[in-house]
Amino acid sequence: MKKILLATTVLAMSATVAAAEMTLSGSGVMGLNYNDGATAGSDKTTTLMETYISFSGSGETDGGLSFGMSATLGQYSTDDTTYVDDGTTLFISGAFGKLTYGDVSEADEVATLSDIGLTGIGTDNVAEALSGDSNSGVAHNVNYSYAAGDLSFSASANIGDTTAAAKNDSMAVGVKYTFGDYYVGLGYNATDIDNAIGARDGNTTSLFAGGKFGAVAVKAMYSDFSADAGAAADLSAWGLTADYKMDALTLSLAYSDNDFVANTKASYGIGAAYDLGGGAVVKGGIGSVNDVNRAQVGVSLSF
Repeated sequence: MKKILLATTVLAMSATVAAAEMTLSGSGVMGLNYNDGATAGSDKTTTLMETYISFSGSGETDGGLSFGMSATLGQYSTDDTTYVDDGTTLFISGAFGKLTYGDVSEADEVATLSDIGLTGIGTDNVAEALSGDSNSGVAHNVNYSYAAGDLSFSASANIGDTTAAAKNDSMAVGVKYTFGDYYVGLGYNATDIDNAIGARDGNTTSLFAGGKFGAVAVKAMYSDFSADAGAAADLSAWGLTADYKMDALTLSLAYSDNDFVANTKASYGIGAAYDLGGGAVVKGGIGSVNDVNRAQVGVSLSF
């Protein structure tokens, strides 16, 4: 009888473990960062070191609903402090779609551009200055997404500011269609600062397109911001990135511009990455971002 009870207990524990899974992974970068626009008196070349530990868990209800969570702990070498990185989320999904809370993606960012360098010198930020939370100044905390074949839809919002002085309402929707190795997408973001009409009040429409052409992968985007306030300016931003892959070597080009920053020149850069295998990649890049020379070189590691 004891053997039967023991066997039954082991089977029950095995079933419980099979229904819920937890995974742990890690990553990091180490190298050098050059910034020609560093504060006067500061070194233009500094070390660059970041480490990340990512946790994720998933499960399923008896009725077939899936649920899960993810969180990342990171450490950045410049201040030697540990922080929770963007990506802490909790979700539930089923035939109705997927509902996610936490550090969610803004729905209008249906695609993103590649950056140049180890952690990125920021060429993509110039083109993405008007989309997502870059223009609204507030991250969304709820996202709903639904996919039907090659067509996907998402909606997100910032719900509930905790301080009246910083009340900032923002919502976004996005749709993306993928056909083979190519995609097109459309995003819309509306922001309203309740306490005062400012430069961030308005609507942003973004267009995305990209695809693979043999060994070359191309991504492009264009954003147009229409201000609610008569005195605020209508703005635009755009960018293009291309990656050429040849065995373990990937070469990258980036170009972006906007009229978001007065008198700024176009930003551009070139980069290279060589996959050493086993999760180690040597990466580097050099370019000009908002008329400031930037460069990075080092090793990216994943575990």
